[in-house]
Formats: sequence, structure tokens, C-alpha cells
Amino acid sequence: MNKYLLIALCSLWSVGLFAQNTSDSIVSSSNETELVNTPKKYTFGDFFDALDLPTVLGVGFTPNGIEGPTFNSAMRLGWRHHKNYGTFVYITYDTHSNKYDSLHIQSTNIINGEVWYNEVGISVGYRFPLVKDIKAFYQNPYFHPWDLFVSVQPGVSIATVKNVTPETLNSSTTEPSYTMSNYDHVTPTLRLSAGVEWFIFSNFSIFAEAAYTQHLMPTIIEQAAIKQQQIKHPSGPITVSIGLSLFFN
Repeated sequence: MNKYLLIALCSLWSVGLFAQNTSDSIVSSSNETELVNTPKKYTFGDFFDALDLPTVLGVGFTPNGIEGPTFNSAMRLGWRHHKNYGTFVYITYDTHSNKYDSLHIQSTNIINGEVWYNEVGISVGYRFPLVKDIKAFYQNPYFHPWDLFVSVQPGVSIATVKNVTPETLNSSTTEPSYTMSNYDHVTPTLRLSAGVEWFIFSNFSIFAEAAYTQHLMPTIIEQAAIKQQQIKHPSGPITVSIGLSLFFN
């Protein structure tokens, strides 16, 4: 009798150990699954790696014909959700100059000269991967060297002209002397651009870009041209540029 009782107790003990081990295995498996499925935390390093520093040089002209051709340069600080596709954001500083002729600029006493434009804006856009099967790409993204991008950029344009001011005559001169002072005028703008980018290396690319900037209000040059009935409404420059993008990673 004691022999059968001992066998029964050993059997119950073995079943208990098996159940405990099975339960521990299920909990461990559940913890591993939870660990695998936990999304990666976005860190400052990820944000830093998504930054790039494009440098841009280009040429342009104003369609209304009141200003001459221009050379433009720009510095940008950008953030990309993905390096070669998806959304991106740029903070842009652009500068270019134009010559004007036979325009009496408001609050100045000169009609010919050069005006400098300093433009600041925030650009938001999207990059489309140039791949054979775009649907398959989005299901399983991979690095590719070509992309097409479009963007829109609200901002401001600060036009600076030189104002010639005669100084007071003194006893030692018979002709007045002159001083030059800056005259600034701020205009809101909206810039539309599109281009294509090629990655030479994973952290370095070149791109070509075409853009049009619409002045939402007349600049100081356009105000003079409208007053003299040379144009009817403001426009802005069309530019074609090339650029280099350097990434931190």
C-alpha cells in the first residue's frame, strides 16, 4: 500500500513540475514577444542623423522684365524623415541681387541701381523614390540613389536698396558730398520648387532644382514699376539651381 502511495505522490509531483515549467516557458515567451514588438524609441541621435546641410548656387530671372538676371545662393538646414524618400523640412536663407533701371524708388532720390534680396523661409516637401516598383519599395524600403522632390516654402523677402543723401554744404566746398544709406522693405513670399536628387554616397548627394517665388505683396521695386504702369501685379524670380547635400551620418 505504501508502495502505491509513494508512486502516486511521485507522479503528482512530476505533473506539478511539468505544469510550472510550461507556465514559466509561456511567460518567458510572452516577455520575449513583447520585447520584440516594442517599437524603438526615437532618440536625439536619430534626430541628429536625419539632419542635412544643403548648399545651393543658381541663376534666375524675373518674368515681368523690370529687373535684370540674377545669381542666387542659399544655405539650408534640413530634417528628413527618411534620407531618400518621404517628408522633409528645411529652414532656408537665400540671397540674390538684381539691377533695375529708370525706376524712381520710394523714399530715395535715385532711379538706377542694384537691389539685394535676403529671403528666409521654412520649406515643407516630399521625396518620391525613383524605383521600378514603387509599391514593393514602400512595403520593404531600401536605399536607392535617385529621388524626385517637391516643396512649398512660405517666407519673407527683404529687399535692400541704397539711398543717396546729400550732405550739408560747408564753407570749404562748392559741391555737396553724398552718403549712402540702406533702405529695407519686407515682403511675404511663397516659393514652389521641384527637383531631382542623386546620392553619390550614402551621406552625400547632389541635386538640381527649379523654383518660382511669388511675391504676395509688391516689393519696393515692383511698387515703383506699378506706379509707372510698367507692370500690373507682383510676381517674383524663376531660378534654376544645383546643390550639394551633406549628412551627419
